[in-house]
Amino acid sequence: MKHKIYYLTILAALFSCKKEIKQEFLLPSTTVLERQDSKTIFSKTLAIALEKEPALRTFIKKEALKQFDMDNDVLFQMVKGNEITSGKTFYQVLTQYATSKNDLDNAIKNLPTLTIMVPEVINFSIKSWNPLTEIPKVAVSPENKNFKQISIYDEKGEIINIPSGYLPGFPVVVVKENERVAISAKGNTIMLQDGPKSLEFLSKGDLRFNFVDQAFDGTNNNLTPPSSINSSGLPLNLNSKISRSVSTQAIGSPLINVFNIDQKVVDAYNVNLDWHRDNIYYGLNPNAGIVKGKFNNRVAEYIVSIRMADGNLAKISDEPKDPKDLNKFVTPRPPRNGDPVIKDWTDGFFEFRIAILINAKNGAGTQLNKNISAVGSDLYNLITKQTGNPRNPVYEIIGLEPKDYFINEKLIPWDLENYGAAWKFIVSEFDESATSKKTYNETAKFVTNFNYEATFGEVVKVGLKAGATQETSSSNTFEYVTTTGSDELGEGILEFGSPIILRKDTKSYVGRNGTIVTTEEYITNEVSCGQIFLSIEPRQF
Repeated sequence: MKHKIYYLTILAALFSCKKEIKQEFLLPSTTVLERQDSKTIFSKTLAIALEKEPALRTFIKKEALKQFDMDNDVLFQMVKGNEITSGKTFYQVLTQYATSKNDLDNAIKNLPTLTIMVPEVINFSIKSWNPLTEIPKVAVSPENKNFKQISIYDEKGEIINIPSGYLPGFPVVVVKENERVAISAKGNTIMLQDGPKSLEFLSKGDLRFNFVDQAFDGTNNNLTPPSSINSSGLPLNLNSKISRSVSTQAIGSPLINVFNIDQKVVDAYNVNLDWHRDNIYYGLNPNAGIVKGKFNNRVAEYIVSIRMADGNLAKISDEPKDPKDLNKFVTPRPPRNGDPVIKDWTDGFFEFRIAILINAKNGAGTQLNKNISAVGSDLYNLITKQTGNPRNPVYEIIGLEPKDYFINEKLIPWDLENYGAAWKFIVSEFDESATSKKTYNETAKFVTNFNYEATFGEVVKVGLKAGATQETSSSNTFEYVTTTGSDELGEGILEFGSPIILRKDTKSYVGRNGTIVTTEEYITNEVSCGQIFLSIEPRQF
């Protein structure tokens, strides 16, 4: 049975120059083992409270949907004083069910970023959760990535251990420390180097709560989510490149179908030029006698979609196809560092960081930084096998398959006169840890077939490709800021002359009234960055 789980994927589209976060975090004085014990104490108490208090379940769902940190997280220190029922606060409701109030207080003290997260697992998601009828159990997040099992508690204090590589198939919430929030002492407010904005969002006594990065600030709740549409039903061809149809919607209107290719791209393909962007940006069409054209700044490059590489994952075709035992669904987290299967479903959202290095003719290189937030269901389908007690089903992860995740993230128009003929893309999966810097010295070629034309009243491109003129070169130095814990997914190059559409497929099928219907689908190019593929295409805006 195929389970489709649709996730709210909200992300700040950061178009500013690179930034560096200066921070002085107040680190916990407790050990990892002490904090793990504290999470267990809190989890056992919360499990009882969730079973006894429907209002508390409703409250947690409501708060998690706010995504204050761009994930389904509820920071306990933010809401512990909120009223839940009969004049009692969240904290007071919990103390009613604590075996020891003193132990509960110590657990909360040991975990300043204590967070309740609503994960996406089989048969349960924040969207599908009915808090009036579904009572989630409480999972304790593992102490590190090398765990053997995850412990889950019910209202009776009974424990269910989920081994690494398995997923629960019942309602569950996770108690964890928030990796998107850092604690600083009073007077050590975290600031962005490139602006006066503070990352502080909460103050409790002598503690200041800060986002570790501006990309995690969801408190304003005014960000536009990228398009999240499951592409697993679309036909795949040419090494899993995706087939898509032509957009017929009005220029500038909201994307109704994010799978569609812009009509201008298709027109350029039909002109049969080697450089499709010559036609898209400058209107060049030698078939119509047009060999000069001015720059169209109403077209820009977009990161249309991303797709993880298959890597060394288990092949799905090698597994038995028993519909009674196997379930194809989506998973909450992609593999790390070559792991054969997904392990940790308690992480929630993860963060892609894409840096685009663009050489400029004036000597000042442009660097665009894009942050893409997603859950694994946006990127993978899983094959699982049910095991365990049918009342509390557990699913073994057998294998996974990558799929396209459409985001349609706008970049900038490709002004070939002033920008280099090739752009570099650097992709990583962000994990909060110490900041590190890498320096890139990039040399780019510039085409020079641009002249002022009186008939146009401006500078125009003269001739296809680089024309008959000599190319020039220029170098720029870029500083790429990342963290020591981030997973580097690779680098890739996109050239102005790269084809956008690789080929067109014509397909026919019998319609409802018996007539033959013919459709055209286009296979598009991708930028290979090693462990991830980026689909970059121009769009009118």
